[in-house]
Amino acid sequence: MPGVSPDLADLAAAYGVATRYRDAGDRDVDVDAGVVIDVLAALDVDASSDEAVRDALANRRQGALPPTLVVGNAPVELPEPGELTLEDGTTSRVSTLADLPVGYHRVTCGHEEAAVLVPPSRLAEVPRTWGWMVQLYSLHSPGSWGCGDLVDLRDLLAAATGQGAGAVLCNPLHALRLEPTVEASPYSPSSRRYLHPVSLRVSATPAYRAAPAHVRYAVDRLAPHSDVLRESDPTDLIDYDAVWAAKRAALSLLRPFAGSVGATPGLEHAVPPVPGASLGDADDPDAALQAEHRAVVEALPAALRDVATWYALAERHGPEWRTWPEDVRTPDGAGIPAVREELADRISFHGWCQYLLDHQLAEAHAATFGMPVGLIADLAVGCAPDGADAWALQDALAPGVHVGAPPDDFNQRGQDWSLPPWRPDRLAEAGYAPLRDMLGAVLRHADGVRIDHVAGLWRLWWIPPGRPATEGTYVQYDAEAMLAVLAIEASRAGAVVVGEDLGTVEPEVTEGLADHGMLGCAVLWFQRDADGDLLPPSQWDEMTLGTISTHDLPTAVGFLRDEHVRIRDEAGLLTDVDAAREQAAREREELIGLLVSQGVLGEDRSEGAIVAAMHRLLAGAGSRIVLASFTDVLDEVRQPNLPGTTDAYPNWRIPLPLALDELLRDPRVQATVEALRGR
Repeated sequence: MPGVSPDLADLAAAYGVATRYRDAGDRDVDVDAGVVIDVLAALDVDASSDEAVRDALANRRQGALPPTLVVGNAPVELPEPGELTLEDGTTSRVSTLADLPVGYHRVTCGHEEAAVLVPPSRLAEVPRTWGWMVQLYSLHSPGSWGCGDLVDLRDLLAAATGQGAGAVLCNPLHALRLEPTVEASPYSPSSRRYLHPVSLRVSATPAYRAAPAHVRYAVDRLAPHSDVLRESDPTDLIDYDAVWAAKRAALSLLRPFAGSVGATPGLEHAVPPVPGASLGDADDPDAALQAEHRAVVEALPAALRDVATWYALAERHGPEWRTWPEDVRTPDGAGIPAVREELADRISFHGWCQYLLDHQLAEAHAATFGMPVGLIADLAVGCAPDGADAWALQDALAPGVHVGAPPDDFNQRGQDWSLPPWRPDRLAEAGYAPLRDMLGAVLRHADGVRIDHVAGLWRLWWIPPGRPATEGTYVQYDAEAMLAVLAIEASRAGAVVVGEDLGTVEPEVTEGLADHGMLGCAVLWFQRDADGDLLPPSQWDEMTLGTISTHDLPTAVGFLRDEHVRIRDEAGLLTDVDAAREQAAREREELIGLLVSQGVLGEDRSEGAIVAAMHRLLAGAGSRIVLASFTDVLDEVRQPNLPGTTDAYPNWRIPLPLALDELLRDPRVQATVEALRGR
């Protein structure tokens, strides 16, 4: 296709669509005109012909007042005097926006109205501390049914508090797909605003405690592997489908003893205490019960009602909502009222699950009392295209478009993450309310948030429908506004912010995080000086969260055994295995050399000695927060996730080698605690 014309370039620039970018090798790459046209089409801009481009340029709305304004340290002059409405309802006539309270306000000038975002000048200083990072599903205990749950998280947080740890980073707890099979990846969520039902501890629910003994016995017998009265072999992979099938059956048995059908946060006393006791005809208990379900559905908060409706519809039609009957493909579709009548039982069930999850996460969070930081939640970069948020928030997203990454030396075909991006124009028009609501939900029971692929607050690689990852381009976001919302929500939650800025990112990303008092990331394998040599952790940037590895990288023992080479070879991700082995050997020797030079490794070069030395090295890092991983400390060779694979590697299904109580008593864990709490 011909190159990008000047008019098309102007139109693309007006909508933040890149026509040229610099790749990982610092080379300029021109974007194909067809890609630019397809991305503009995803923004509802017709650029299919020269005439269409000219018309789009001529008709583009250019109001005197942008849809969203950010007021920082410098005052903002309005195009004409207007009425300012503060978040608390206070109004005033203004010509300049200045000295405003932190929060979300609105201003009206003539016939135009804009959202006003006022962030704090800087977040509170992050304390210097240490802690753990954990994949919740990988924990297991006698009370958990085949994978880690929120009570395991509570027990871990309580133990970490007792150890003197100041922070625990957990993988995303987002709600995942349940039908027809349970999604394994916490980074491909159905909804980032709600929690994953598989994480629920059935025996810790009020309904279980209220149920008679014979019902509790029946529930206990549903636990996976309960027939042999022992936990599963810790080397087994997690079977999420079996776990959810058991928990779903158990919750069905317990639901009559819940005290109220489908109770939700804030609604515990707004529904009858006994199913069917005060609604409908007493001679027809089924009708009374169904009426109560309908009442609960109507009482649900709108956002939760939408998500619960999606889960109920997915049980009937499957998760791919774009193939559902046309009248239910949107939350306001003509068929939705009838669905909420017909499926009221299932909708209220999913609302009830979220109530239970919210309470169990709140109890877990309470166990962090006394920690300098506390629980750090993880926020995935997007939502699954066939999930609840993609259906409920489709007006704010670009359905059909996928987020990913352009080709680089490690992924020559680029990366397609199969996640729909936010539309920057729709976010601005909504005053960034969808982003605000999502962050508020994630921070509801957390003291910090890690933002996966934080560079996405500045720009994202958009892959148009039907194109490979190589045929995409960057779309710009209003980073000032995105960071403002993040800073407001974090300040209100008293939370720290960690941006995952690993790999090739623009300098403005790291600088922007630091300017707002937010941390970046430092990983032992990646931190290098200007000459390309490993950088001692003592020289790592203070405004970072420091770790040895991540869930996408080899574990400590895996690195020493070249496991990352072996599994990539088996998955068909390497073209030159010998070269990869040689590079791994060089990197291993380089690491050992660093450990020796820093005085943390002596004559003993056993795996255990080297791993212990890595953690002593980490203890001296300049980072504000350093976190150790149980996969590293317990000599687990398997990394949690192998990027670029689906079925070739058991991503997100590997349990820790020890049960939680054994883990906490393990000498390797105790030695790591001693090393880190002395920092």
